[in-house]
Amino acid sequence: MGPDLRQLAWNAVERVFTDRRLQFGFLFPVAGMVAVTEEDAIANVRGELTRAGLEVSNVGRKRWPFGRRWEIAAKSRPLPIARAEVDSWLDNLEANLARYDADVLTWVPLLPGA
Repeated sequence: MGPDLRQLAWNAVERVFTDRRLQFGFLFPVAGMVAVTEEDAIANVRGELTRAGLEVSNVGRKRWPFGRRWEIAAKSRPLPIARAEVDSWLDNLEANLARYDADVLTWVPLLPGA
């Protein structure tokens, strides 16, 4: 996930937290989508996600302009939703996934009642 997409995700999270009068730092699970370019790497990516404390809920194949890619949906354990903590968590996750030519597409905190 590049810095521009990460900033867009944070902008959306900040708007929702402000609208719902939530304070940053509270614990919420995080849902995310990971893109994998090679089918052979899916098992390794699932393993990395599991080691990082994420529960994989779905693996699907998607068509896009340059061929096919696989998307993995996963949910984390509750994390403090604060910029430093989430960015550090994403940095570590992306570094581990890069070995398999996989990347985090997006993330969002799972808020109750949302």
